[in-house]
Amino acid sequence: MVAMAPSTGPAPRVQASGVRIPLLVSAVSVLCAVALAGAAAAQTPPTPEPDAAEALFDPSVVHDLRLTMKPEDWDTLKARCLWDTYYIADFQWRDMTVARVGVRSRGSGSRNAHKPGLKIDFNEFVADQKFLKQKALILANAVQDPGMLNRRLANLVFARMGLPAPRVVHARVFVNDDYVGLYELVEEIEKPMMGRVFGRDSNGKKRDGGYLFEYNWDENFNWTYPGDDLAIYAALFDPKTRDEEAPSLLYGPIEDMFQAINEARDGEFESAAGEYLDLRQFVRFLAVERFTADIDGFLGKWGPNNFYLYRFEGGTQSVIIPWDRDLAFYELYDDILEGLERTVLGRRVMAVPALRRLYLDTLLACAASVDQPDQPPQPDQLEPPRSWFEAELLRERAQILDAARADRMKPYTNERVDEAHDELLDFVRKRAARVAWQVQRALEHGVLEAR
Repeated sequence: MVAMAPSTGPAPRVQASGVRIPLLVSAVSVLCAVALAGAAAAQTPPTPEPDAAEALFDPSVVHDLRLTMKPEDWDTLKARCLWDTYYIADFQWRDMTVARVGVRSRGSGSRNAHKPGLKIDFNEFVADQKFLKQKALILANAVQDPGMLNRRLANLVFARMGLPAPRVVHARVFVNDDYVGLYELVEEIEKPMMGRVFGRDSNGKKRDGGYLFEYNWDENFNWTYPGDDLAIYAALFDPKTRDEEAPSLLYGPIEDMFQAINEARDGEFESAAGEYLDLRQFVRFLAVERFTADIDGFLGKWGPNNFYLYRFEGGTQSVIIPWDRDLAFYELYDDILEGLERTVLGRRVMAVPALRRLYLDTLLACAASVDQPDQPPQPDQLEPPRSWFEAELLRERAQILDAARADRMKPYTNERVDEAHDELLDFVRKRAARVAWQVQRALEHGVLEAR
């Protein structure tokens, strides 16, 4: 693998739309266009399903969510923010109220006593209770993201590239009529989302009945084969659906996947591991994660983290779904090859020429996609139109700014919010060109050739 020095080399010139880099060879420019067209053609959107929660995840507004609960319970939840204790509350959105929901603190590094991240579980105290078909909602506190936009913007990039990702919008949250801050309202990765993103199979059956797992981070685990003890996999993969089934049904295919990843011969790796993991989807996922410069994902600095695994019903193959993207857009000059050598799986997929090529193609396709003009140019327009990436960021910033400034619970100043927005704006204006330049360097250094 060729290590890249991201801060060296001439800085490419960027216009507001389209990746225009004089240093790029014509082959790379052509490849960028071909990759974008191929990626679009390869993505067949699922059959649209009626979406009861569509209005709840309307991205055009900042929503208002209200919780009514005992004041002492709210104080205790904050004081014990490291605990997962549920407290009873009534939940309101618009003119709809749900009584006796469960509310608890959530998060890992983002747990905070002043502005706790929250999980709202509608059936914690009332069996089978749902809201707009949702069993739960996540209210992310964005305490690790001063701009409060990373998670939403990163998930839109995944979705734009045809990859499954939860919806994220913003909400003002009130507890007992007190404004407790601006939160990111996140779609729970659960059965309703599986139906939304995967639609129906060729026989018309909804593809939401599979096995869904949240990956439990282990800093010291680099995806070697840990053996045939299914308890090891139960500790790594927390089942979110079908959790009452036998361990052999839940974890047997996962154990088989790890064995194939680690023990398949080089010439058989793609077919052997591909029986259990959609390798092309996985490689495209990695490319988008690297494009968004996320330091806490599968390729993160502290080992694989923040993703779900979904195994389709009636089969053995799984796909990967991103989660908690609040540390995306960390560094404009982030190396596109960073983290690929950290795990056995990363090393082995990059040892397959077709998958390496797909990785670089997807990076270029992502660069071309986010850099597309947001609006068609007008005849009298002197400046080129903004890219989708920049326009989306500016829309989101304008939408949340007043609520963010009024948030007295956030652990940073309003000046830091403005700085974070400026840093993110610089990233979205330059990242596409920077990634295309890095792909050119990878080609020049023979990353597509035998390692």
